[in-house]
Amino acid sequence: MPPGTPFNSFALPYPIRVDNFASNTDDNAPALHLLTHTHSDHINGLSAQSFGYKVVCSRDAKEMLLRHEVYAERALHQQELRPQKTRTYSHLKVDPLRGPDGVLYYAGSRDLLETLPVHLPKVYELSDGERVTITLLDANHCPGAVMFLIEGAKGAVLHTGDFRAEPWFLESLTRNPYLQPYFAPQVSRKGHCTIVKTLEAIYLDTANVLSTLSVPTKAAATSGLVELMRMFPESVYFFINSWTWGYEDILKAVSREFGSPIHVDRYKYFVYRHTSDPFMRSIITQDASSTRFHACERFHRCEYVAVDDGPDQLQYNTISHRGKRVVYVNPVNMGTHSWDLYMKDTKQRLSQGDEINNLLAPVSRHSPLNELRDFVFLFQPRRIVPNTLDPRLHGFDWAAIDRMFADCLHPDAGPGGADMPGPEITADVPVKEDMSGEDVSLQNLVGEGAADVAGRWAENAHLRKKLDILSEYLDPAETDQMARVFGLRRESFSAIPSPRKDKGKRKEMALDSEDETDGGWSDDEQGKTAHWLFAGLAGIEEGSKQHEWWFSSPTSSLQHAGDGILEQMEVDALKKKKVREPAPRAADCKSSSSPTST
Repeated sequence: MPPGTPFNSFALPYPIRVDNFASNTDDNAPALHLLTHTHSDHINGLSAQSFGYKVVCSRDAKEMLLRHEVYAERALHQQELRPQKTRTYSHLKVDPLRGPDGVLYYAGSRDLLETLPVHLPKVYELSDGERVTITLLDANHCPGAVMFLIEGAKGAVLHTGDFRAEPWFLESLTRNPYLQPYFAPQVSRKGHCTIVKTLEAIYLDTANVLSTLSVPTKAAATSGLVELMRMFPESVYFFINSWTWGYEDILKAVSREFGSPIHVDRYKYFVYRHTSDPFMRSIITQDASSTRFHACERFHRCEYVAVDDGPDQLQYNTISHRGKRVVYVNPVNMGTHSWDLYMKDTKQRLSQGDEINNLLAPVSRHSPLNELRDFVFLFQPRRIVPNTLDPRLHGFDWAAIDRMFADCLHPDAGPGGADMPGPEITADVPVKEDMSGEDVSLQNLVGEGAADVAGRWAENAHLRKKLDILSEYLDPAETDQMARVFGLRRESFSAIPSPRKDKGKRKEMALDSEDETDGGWSDDEQGKTAHWLFAGLAGIEEGSKQHEWWFSSPTSSLQHAGDGILEQMEVDALKKKKVREPAPRAADCKSSSSPTST
């Protein structure tokens, strides 16, 4: 799990560890390991050759994991400097040897990855006769990503892993027979009821919990994107920066709209070809000459979309090695209001004949606060446990998260007991933390000028902004403590965070195409080697303009965009004020919006 995950990644009250496979220093060893998906921050410890425990996951997650290659090894193989593919997790499945006579020899063979289909419960025995039933549910995050429903004698918990709870997803959950017993009734119950149950806890994806903006659905984002792409001449080629698993909706929408395949590199091609998505398998190609739409390796793009640096800092080059004009498509986090303004502004500029070389796609793979509240209210569990905490916030985020969802919990919800402790603020003396820091999508932008465009329109959840949002939910004593810890004045916290961007932030390139974490494969020396060996091939030089971006004063139309963002934040601030009112009983609790609303 990401850094800061509570309870050492255990899904308490059960001895089940989720998305963390590193050596456990506690006395309590996990009785079972679960894997929600294969992003790098969820597979910590699996690369160790000494790992030898069974892991339950989806079929697609297993296929993706066993075919995983870090960028350095992929590039060496592509240049024929490495004769064989080096697969990071091949030790998790060792096939038996077949002798000349056809006899199989099982000595040394093993398969640690046990797959389960979604919606097919299975009983597992943990220890001392304790049994649990585990059901996999789709997570709407990336290929192979699942949630886990864990049911046992100590109650039921739902672990979301990483997920996106957009409206259609919530609607689909309401018809899921494995979850229906845990939906909260619309009116309060009297007396004991054995038919409708209550989840003891939801282990919730809180990666974007401190984002108070409403964000476009994936469908709205991709339909708007292809509408913009339609306005370009048919001679234009597009590079879609699908830098991590989870942006397949963009590839599908583009392929469907233009009736054209998507060119991907060898690695993506064979991973996608082994997943269970038939449409995804049908739209990809390794023939770079057959399409204008490319999602190949961003550090070593094919010659149709490979572009050299411009002659100077003020002039961008947009022509590829094959003489094609290239427009870049970068996924970012962006609010719905900003997206509407961006669409209007970009359409107007394209209609006027302005040259635009970068497009943004607001495809969010994690849910912001309003979607998370709708999801939690659907169940009204006894507890919320965050899957993601920012270590730089020293527990202040967990304390605030408890209050963000207080009016969406069961009326019998309590502060946590011995089996499931509550939040704890871990700092009381001043600390030094980097207040800038960029959103991971901004760290992975591709294309000259992309950072400037994203800086004007995309959301950037830096630490200072997070502190402003936390101050809306912490009590006065905790807010004073937070101000003291971070060396700020209490009155400096703003109820409406400023939409302005800081100047002069350094943009560090991530190292691996499917790596979702901020620092690349920081625990993997191969990832460090990738930059040293191959940055030159990608046109990346230390200190070049690709590494830095500067916020410039917006034009008049962009100033209107900033005003619109501020208006949206004011609306969100009013919503948060309502959230902080005394929590009513669950039967009277009104969700921020209907789970089936669009």
